[in-house]
Amino acid sequence: MDKGKQIILWRGDEQTLWNGMQLINIGGHFSGSSVLHVFSLSPEGCIFCGDTLFIAPSKKHISVMYSYPNRIPLPRQEVKRIKERFESLSFDTLYGFWSCQNLSTKVKEIMKQSMERHLR
Repeated sequence: MDKGKQIILWRGDEQTLWNGMQLINIGGHFSGSSVLHVFSLSPEGCIFCGDTLFIAPSKKHISVMYSYPNRIPLPRQEVKRIKERFESLSFDTLYGFWSCQNLSTKVKEIMKQSMERHLR
């Protein structure tokens, strides 16, 4: 782990930054897997999810997995926890790991359907 004046380690569910931005620990992919929640970039806020979520190229599905390259799913209870966590957040845009994964239409609906599919 790198250390220095500019690096601030944090614990917990959320870390408030400047201008209302928040780091939110979602977990799943790994225990510290987090997203950046920015309210000011869209009407309901946007989430920069990196590889915590995988937005399909079709933009019709969102996946949460323990290991994407090895196709190892998360336990059902963890998917349920992640689903509930996202339901508590205000957002209408997701920015994925790749620019082709950005999603700004029907985001909450796609997220809900995707998490329910994981739970079946």
